[in-house]
Amino acid sequence: MKNSENEKRHWVFRAHVYDRSGALTSIASAFSNEGISIDTVVGHGLEERAGIDGSVVMTFRCDEEEKDVMVRKVRRLSKVKSLEEHPYQSQNLRKSIIIRTVRRLAPRDVAGETSFLTSELINSGPGYWIYLLAGSPSELDPVLIRLETEGVVTDLVYSIIGL
Repeated sequence: MKNSENEKRHWVFRAHVYDRSGALTSIASAFSNEGISIDTVVGHGLEERAGIDGSVVMTFRCDEEEKDVMVRKVRRLSKVKSLEEHPYQSQNLRKSIIIRTVRRLAPRDVAGETSFLTSELINSGPGYWIYLLAGSPSELDPVLIRLETEGVVTDLVYSIIGL
């Protein structure tokens, strides 16, 4: 039986990178070399007005020891300026989802345990509605699971961001 220290957990890394070709590839290779799959990735390049080269935010699952190995490997990459690590349930993170539903959502559909989530109708057509939902992963995930269980969601794409 595994002890709790070796249990796989959900993690989020935010790497501040130099805006050069290959930054994302070098990070992905480091994960691949350790046999850890990246679940999601979102990034942006140069933002001159803010003085930011670029950021890559990725989610993945591994145990604490594997995460510590990845922290060391990613920080050593020449294209990475700095790295932040967060547990997936951190209140510093926000998850955004674009979902396609089979019905119009009501306010009660997007109520979290302790807060209302951001919800915006983007588009609709015959028999479908497309929404942007956003909130903390700990608030948004149970709502998403409930909507999926009820058969309301037909498609989705999501990302995690953190500052």
